[in-house]
Amino acid sequence: MRIQKSDEKCTNCMLCVRDCVMGVWRNVDGKSQPVDPDLCNGCSHCIAVCPCDAVIHDGLKKEEIQSINRKNLEPDVFREIILSRRSVRQFKNQPVSREIIEQIIDVARYAPTASNNQDVGYIVVTDKQLIETIAKNIFTLPSRLYNQTKKGIGKIFVNMTGISRNRYIRMMKYAQEENVRSGRDFILHDAPVLILIHAPKCKPFTCDNCNIAATTIINYAHTLGLGTCFIGFMNIALKFNPRLRKKLGVPGNKRVYATLVMGYPAYRFTNTVSRKKPEVQWL
Repeated sequence: MRIQKSDEKCTNCMLCVRDCVMGVWRNVDGKSQPVDPDLCNGCSHCIAVCPCDAVIHDGLKKEEIQSINRKNLEPDVFREIILSRRSVRQFKNQPVSREIIEQIIDVARYAPTASNNQDVGYIVVTDKQLIETIAKNIFTLPSRLYNQTKKGIGKIFVNMTGISRNRYIRMMKYAQEENVRSGRDFILHDAPVLILIHAPKCKPFTCDNCNIAATTIINYAHTLGLGTCFIGFMNIALKFNPRLRKKLGVPGNKRVYATLVMGYPAYRFTNTVSRKKPEVQWL
């Protein structure tokens, strides 16, 4: 991999040296020089920080680099995005175009990953029938388990352990009745899009990488008029159900760390919501 600089353009500001955490760029006799290109993790910071386009890097796509328009960085706008975004569980019966989904994932690839590994992958399901089948199959298990808590040893166990007071246990009867009455999907919420976000199983920080990407997706999708919802129960089902992983094409060496449903919200929220004060410790 060739990393060098254009001496004609370089003003020797040393920003590339100061920002290169891997030590590729160093101060050599008062001038910035790429000393050990093999250390480079491809973070692109040297190109991004250089004010005079003096960095030459064969390992990066020059055509993807663009200048930053800081006029678009409006803190009040971003705050409104965060405060107005809601987890959406009621969707219009309207598909989301592949172009829009690709646009959203294209933004998500800029989300940070540990050591710039860029090891996050996506499985996008838009087959409505497949989504419905998966939801029904997953709902069957907790429904059966709940039925066991209403009789015999199961009833004694949940009463003795206090599990019977758990709010999810308490709402299962309602979920079952609604599922029968209206066919309501309490797992994937009849969403037109299901996104599985995966990364290698045995690498550090992969869960963090996936969830940072997922957070990027939910906020950007919100600006496009789309609603999303994290589906933690899907992660659990995929972890313990090899048949489901195979059905959804999850690679054998990968684990799904974040699952989202996405679609056009059936209705809009008029107001923001109440949140408790954060626990903060100052040192």
